[in-house]
Amino acid sequence: MPGRARRSGTRVIPVIKCHKEAITVEAISLTGRTAVITGAASGLGFAYARMLGQRGAQVVVNDINGAAEAVALLVADGIEATASTADVSQPAGARSLIETARQAYNSVDILVNNAAVGRYTPLSQTTVEEWELVRSVSLDAGFYVTREAWPLMTAQGYGRVILTTSGIGLVGEAGNVSYAAAKAGVYGLMRTLALEGEPLGIKVNCIAPIASTPMSRKHVTEEIAAMMEVGYPVDLVAPAVVVLASEQCPVAGKVLDVAGGRVGSFFVGVVTGYYDRELTPESILESWPLPVDRDEYSVFDTSMTYMGVVMEEAKAKGAKN
Repeated sequence: MPGRARRSGTRVIPVIKCHKEAITVEAISLTGRTAVITGAASGLGFAYARMLGQRGAQVVVNDINGAAEAVALLVADGIEATASTADVSQPAGARSLIETARQAYNSVDILVNNAAVGRYTPLSQTTVEEWELVRSVSLDAGFYVTREAWPLMTAQGYGRVILTTSGIGLVGEAGNVSYAAAKAGVYGLMRTLALEGEPLGIKVNCIAPIASTPMSRKHVTEEIAAMMEVGYPVDLVAPAVVVLASEQCPVAGKVLDVAGGRVGSFFVGVVTGYYDRELTPESILESWPLPVDRDEYSVFDTSMTYMGVVMEEAKAKGAKN
């Protein structure tokens, strides 16, 4: 069933909600679980590996550079870890990574697809080579690695997959063509895998982080980089990944929007629109802005649910006309 919501006016005023009363939850333990994290030698990926390891997981750190050094730091903290330098932007590399995890720990319970490449250029400056590089690391890698881990998770009837999208892809940003397209693609991949995985005991979700990382610092001014380092540390994103990686994970098919201590979510809504069985190009313009009016919208779990509701409403409106 679709969820319906109403919003009036043109201003969106953020509201910070707090629990009215304390809710006691069981502490999350990942003891005995194997976590594979791509792009994990530094930044967000390393923060994920460290916090997952601190919660008891044995972790496989994947990165084409720095994986061994990252593992050494984790081991020094008492975390069981293994390094992989496989290039997951290629099918053979993804296969190698999951085989490393299988040989080291005989399972893959948690997969965090974090690897990404950012190139911030407008369409007029985006080369085919850049497009393919960004897509292969930021989108294709998530598909390749998840496809390799899927049979293991299916066989054990359990799995947690976290893919990494971005507000840049979900909302858009001028001058950021290749990265935005790749991250938007991740959302579609996640939504479909979530529907396929949940009956198998596999929960698939997305994280959309804002944090100070080596990649983000390359594309902002020194002033903004300094502000982000203080206000948006990677350690304030990792707790949300632990939730999505845990047995207690309460959702599938969602995007957690995490930044500087705030946790929210993105979703896709469909506005009510209007019906005209004698539709013409001119009648659409005459009825504007009803087709894009977001005062009333619906949120659907699957495309088939959406199509069914739209068809029923169209039939009802057509009968009235």
